Amino acid sequence: MIRLIASDLDGTIIDANNACDPSVPEAIAHYRAKGVRFAVCSGRPIDSVQPLLHGWGLDSCSDYIIGSNGGEVLETASGKRQTAYMLEPEVLHDIIDIYEPMGLIPTLYDGMKLYVSRKTEETDIVAKRIGVNAVEADIRALTVKPELKEMFIVRPDLMEEAEQYAASHPDPRFNGFRTAVDLLEFSHPLLAKDVGLRIIGAMMHITQNEMMAFGDTTNDIQMLEYVRYGVVMENGTDDAKRAAWAIAPSVTEKGFARFLRARLSDTLSITE
Repeated sequence: MIRLIASDLDGTIIDANNACDPSVPEAIAHYRAKGVRFAVCSGRPIDSVQPLLHGWGLDSCSDYIIGSNGGEVLETASGKRQTAYMLEPEVLHDIIDIYEPMGLIPTLYDGMKLYVSRKTEETDIVAKRIGVNAVEADIRALTVKPELKEMFIVRPDLMEEAEQYAASHPDPRFNGFRTAVDLLEFSHPLLAKDVGLRIIGAMMHITQNEMMAFGDTTNDIQMLEYVRYGVVMENGTDDAKRAAWAIAPSVTEKGFARFLRARLSDTLSITE
């Protein structure tokens, strides 16, 4: 029996126009009425996700918000928060020192503003996508406390080189991975979206066999592998597809809702 459905946002239930098809909250409401709880699972900080939920129609049906790639969890009804696996300032400084000279733009996001080391067309695109203003600042100087991640804005033509460098220069203090066509992020090596699901599982007293999760890209892999039923979108990346139990239609084809209606019964059992 499925008791928790978790979903990534961008590329999974939120399309390239930053829109959520009405079929998504409708499907969630349908299964919540049967007893399922729903968790939004994002690479964005919780404080930046919450203001957007109303516009997507997800505010009244999100029981949990997992933010910062699993590093923070909010139980919306109680307001209870938990955090895990933060990076110390000296580690963040080292990451900036390594990757900024490669042309990547370091950022610091406080939920209200996106601070960037320099403003470009790419930074404006990212800021618009997450619904905040981009403000030019000295990111290294602003980074004075532990953070859940360091996010770089990357020109798409530089992404492959940056990813390859991160893969060929591993550091035991952090992991680097692409979260969008223009974003490369670094976080604690033990931090991934499955951490947030483990926290929720403990709160709900359920196991991963009672969870279904939807995602579309590399930073969703641990989540897709952790749950019994990991579903990747047709528009997703190849590595995420290899990790998934099943593939849903594209986000542009109402894939989330279509998959649930086809594979999850009203008794909350799965059609294999």
